[in-house]
Amino acid sequence: MITINVCGVLVFTRPEHMETVRTQLEAEDGIEVHAAKDDGHLVVTVEKEDQQQTGETLNRIQAMDHVITASMVYQYFDQVSEKEWEMAL
Repeated sequence: MITINVCGVLVFTRPEHMETVRTQLEAEDGIEVHAAKDDGHLVVTVEKEDQQQTGETLNRIQAMDHVITASMVYQYFDQVSEKEWEMAL
């Protein structure tokens, strides 16, 4: 079985630090920045193997320099067979 764990996270920073925060986020394995607004909001997904890793990653995001807040707004967790996973790709 393959575990799927995807979380949507809204990250807020000051606009002047947005590119720095974006670079820090994109350097982390399993994090993808999907959108960034001029006001400092970034829409991010976190993909990890289990919920503990996801929680640790969210804590790291919250502790990053220039991050004001990071809030998980969505989580999807499931287990699929390898065959289902291959069909989804």
